[in-house]
Amino acid sequence: MNSSTRLLNIQNLTVEFSSKERQFQVVKNLNLKIYSGEFVALVGESGSGKTITSLSIMNLLPENAKKTGGTIDFAGKNKSIIFQEPMTSLNPLIKIGRQIQESGLCHGMTKQQALSQAEKLAKLTGLENTRRIFNCYPHELSGGMRQRAMIASALMTNPELLIADEPTTALDVSTQNKILSIFQNLKNEFNTSLLLITHDFTVVKKLCTRIYIMYKGEIVEEGPTTEVLQNPRHPYTKALINSIPDAKKRNTKLPVLFGDWQNE
Repeated sequence: MNSSTRLLNIQNLTVEFSSKERQFQVVKNLNLKIYSGEFVALVGESGSGKTITSLSIMNLLPENAKKTGGTIDFAGKNKSIIFQEPMTSLNPLIKIGRQIQESGLCHGMTKQQALSQAEKLAKLTGLENTRRIFNCYPHELSGGMRQRAMIASALMTNPELLIADEPTTALDVSTQNKILSIFQNLKNEFNTSLLLITHDFTVVKKLCTRIYIMYKGEIVEEGPTTEVLQNPRHPYTKALINSIPDAKKRNTKLPVLFGDWQNE
């Protein structure tokens, strides 16, 4: 699959949550595409619908949510997701080695094949001394090491598409840069495509060539990362970029993000 191949094509995706009282849309007519080997960012504030979009791609929507419109076409064989918080995604009662191997075992690998693959990926993601780490429980590892374990687990089935939901949240800058380097190595070595879900423009600039801006369940702007960040067209994109604190500008009043930006 070459870089001009469209790997993921989402057209007019609509996702709805329902309760006894009412139904409401959390994703509205969303269009998004990713090509083979491409790193794409989906950016927006908390509650904008980013995670629900990723769960829709993975067919992991919660029971009270359903896709009510649109299509999601995936041209590859495997896709995987790295969830937002490793400490809540990893099973606290199962050792790290077993958790990394699990998806391989579920996809038909023998125990020896899964162990060999897990050790290879652990080293690729920077988990040194694998024998010791594989015998640890999640709480015995640092946040960065747990994140590496999550990435290794997601790579067990050699996915063409990797979805990373806020993969560097709560990590220090040094650890964050190491995680970003891991993603770049995956692109160089395996031509893996990445959908990065984040609100951190610094991470986006380092990693992604295209960007989608999401607000209230809709894509309000898209384009090459450099172009969107340097010349944003939509009022919400402008406000989102201007809300980033600048250490060089003291006593700067940050804009407040509120209101219906679609109508401006």
